[in-house]
Amino acid sequence: MQTRLYGRVKSATLIPPEGDMFDKVADAYMAMAQVGRVTDELREVFFTAGHELMRRGAQAVMLGGTDLFLAFQGREAPFPLVDCADIHVEAIYTKSSMLP
Repeated sequence: MQTRLYGRVKSATLIPPEGDMFDKVADAYMAMAQVGRVTDELREVFFTAGHELMRRGAQAVMLGGTDLFLAFQGREAPFPLVDCADIHVEAIYTKSSMLP
C-alpha cells in the first residue's frame, strides 16, 4: 500500500487507506494471513476501509494481497473489487497456454 504498487501504476490514481485506517488494514491483513481465515471483526476492517476509499473517490477497491479474497468470499461487496490474485492467475494461464 505504501509503494502504490511499487510506483509502477501510471494510468490510474491509487488511493491507499490513510492514518489509523492504514494501520488497521495492515494489521488485519497480517492477522488473517497468519491463520488463513478471516473473522467477522477482521472482515469489518476491510469493508470499512473499502467504504472510506469509495468516499474519497475510488472507483474500485483493489485486493492487492493474495489472502484478501477471504474477507470477501461468499459476501457481496458493496463496492467494485479488483482481485489482483485473479489477474495473476489469468496472466499465468495465458502465458502457459502459449508454451509449446
